[in-house]
Amino acid sequence: MTTNQHPFHDLTFELQKQAPQSKARIHQLWANLAATSHVPAEPVLFSEWPLIASQRLQDKLTQRVTALCKVLQPKLKAELVQTQGWQHPQAADVLTVDYAIIVDGEHGTDGWDIRLVEFQAFTSLLTMGYRLHQAHSQLWPQLASCPPWQTYAEDQDWLNACRPWLAGGNNPALLEYQPWQRGTLFDLHASSVLWNLPIIEPHQIEIDKSGRLISNQNGQRTLHDKVLNRLILSELKDGGRFAYQLQSADVKWHSHPAWYFLVHKGLASEIKIPFEPINVRGHQWRDLNLPAHDLVAKNIFSCGGKDLRIGVGAQELDQLDQPENWLIQPRYRPYPVMTSQAGEKVYAELRLIVQLRAEAQPWIAMQIVRMYCAEQASASFFQGREGEGANILHRPPSA
Repeated sequence: MTTNQHPFHDLTFELQKQAPQSKARIHQLWANLAATSHVPAEPVLFSEWPLIASQRLQDKLTQRVTALCKVLQPKLKAELVQTQGWQHPQAADVLTVDYAIIVDGEHGTDGWDIRLVEFQAFTSLLTMGYRLHQAHSQLWPQLASCPPWQTYAEDQDWLNACRPWLAGGNNPALLEYQPWQRGTLFDLHASSVLWNLPIIEPHQIEIDKSGRLISNQNGQRTLHDKVLNRLILSELKDGGRFAYQLQSADVKWHSHPAWYFLVHKGLASEIKIPFEPINVRGHQWRDLNLPAHDLVAKNIFSCGGKDLRIGVGAQELDQLDQPENWLIQPRYRPYPVMTSQAGEKVYAELRLIVQLRAEAQPWIAMQIVRMYCAEQASASFFQGREGEGANILHRPPSA
């Protein structure tokens, strides 16, 4: 296959050959730019390869995510938050969408396409991508003009576009549960530094009679009017007490806590998504008219690659616990986008972080790549192998 047929732009291979980098170099430069020491001790997190989308790949991603946002629109309305008991309605303002680069079986084994993996109304790895673009721009200056995000407006850069969206208001904060024990602490702390946000935890919060959200850290009480949320309420295991407390909070949210469960991978079984195969819930798997081993089962409330069953048998699908809580998708074959010097095939899963805007088209605020070898794309499988790790997908030159 010639490189002009590849999902990555020719510049990918030119830079990889002309200016090869080590994981250790990427690791250290990113940590310096992000001003955080909260990175793994060993340099296993980041891929050392520059990755630039071909125009075909970029066009596909833009087309697919725009179509997805359009069909999801009825599921994103502010009033839906109130159906969950929240007093103050707020529309979903973010969608994170994962696509796999797959073998295109319909057009020959040498072809490739993309396939929707899942989506959620939650922000993840946005700051990581921004700092990685800064690192790449130093290591490969040609990439400074190929950012992993769409142009927002002619006179507005990425930071100015994102600040009111993520960290607006007069006194914003970042909310998370047990943040210092998180595997995602590198991005969490980098976000706190970039946006100058204090990290607050559920046990530090009270809501007064006027609905004001107040944090108490080290004896200092602070009123917050905007919250960048990274909290998944179900992780608290407190019988819903904190969720009930928050429901009267009169604050602006980025990634409202209710949207994590209102918009999730399971909705793929409730809507017809353009360009994507039909998905169903667990008790409907036979409606797909595919053998069980050609299907994937995912628990709709799981994340990070947990509760994922691949190549299962019919009996296992028939005996799923609470089958209505499982999403069944046709299985795909990942496309090997690279081969390491050791001859190991490397695959790619793409994550788009999208700003949802009421009066405008959705804006692709970041394009993340997870490069993986033979296992799942989750960071928990990264071992420091060549090319493996988190990365960004630069837009093609002049795109």
